[in-house]
Amino acid sequence: MSENLTRRAALGVLGVSSMALLAACGSKATSEASASASGSESASAAASESATASPSASASASASPSASASASATATNSPLPNDNKDYSGVAKLEKMEDHGEYQPGNAEHPPQNVPSPIVPEAMHQNSVAGFAAALAYFGAAFEYLLRTGDMHYMNEVSTDQETLAAMKKYADSTKTGIDEKKTWYVNPTATLTIGTKQPVLAQGAYNWTVTLNVDLGEKLFKDGKEQTVAADKRHVKMFGEAVGRYLNNKWDLHMDIN
Repeated sequence: MSENLTRRAALGVLGVSSMALLAACGSKATSEASASASGSESASAAASESATASPSASASASASPSASASASATATNSPLPNDNKDYSGVAKLEKMEDHGEYQPGNAEHPPQNVPSPIVPEAMHQNSVAGFAAALAYFGAAFEYLLRTGDMHYMNEVSTDQETLAAMKKYADSTKTGIDEKKTWYVNPTATLTIGTKQPVLAQGAYNWTVTLNVDLGEKLFKDGKEQTVAADKRHVKMFGEAVGRYLNNKWDLHMDIN
């Protein structure tokens, strides 16, 4: 309970709608994630401990039932070849698009010229590497949202309207904090870490244990005045599973993390 309150307080400075976001994320837990949990004890433990929690920075992206049905002909239901690679660790996107020299937030403005994620070619491949590339893209898109309040890059890895709506509420709240409350973090970051070497196939979807790590940084500005972020509110860590399907020549994710 105390950890969840810490997460709410940490992001609450920007007016983030954490309760609404996590309620939506929890309601979208899929049977695929549940099926794969038996083969991923650590993820199951994390999910059960946080079943009633509402962490503030949770991210949600998924393939909706309607999208899955319409694209069933392109979905992969057979095991992908094990390429014998170890994908565990931070999922790092290879290329980002620059928009000028990046400037962290200061007394006058929030982070500016924030690099944006570029969809990697591998994300269009029906392979384990493609799934891993989609996760790397998600992590970068989440960091971009965290800095700007703009979530449109999430549309590249999600077709689920309910979870996208939850992301929009989170983005809108962040944007409101910046535009109306004149409050922003100096240089918040986010990374997504893959927990195992290879994903697990369960009921037509691939499952990978993941951790989303958010570092809000040491400083924030409110009405032009610098404030220190309390040490116990700076870091937000969420655990769970990424559920991926290959639909219409691209990986589509459901992020069940909290």
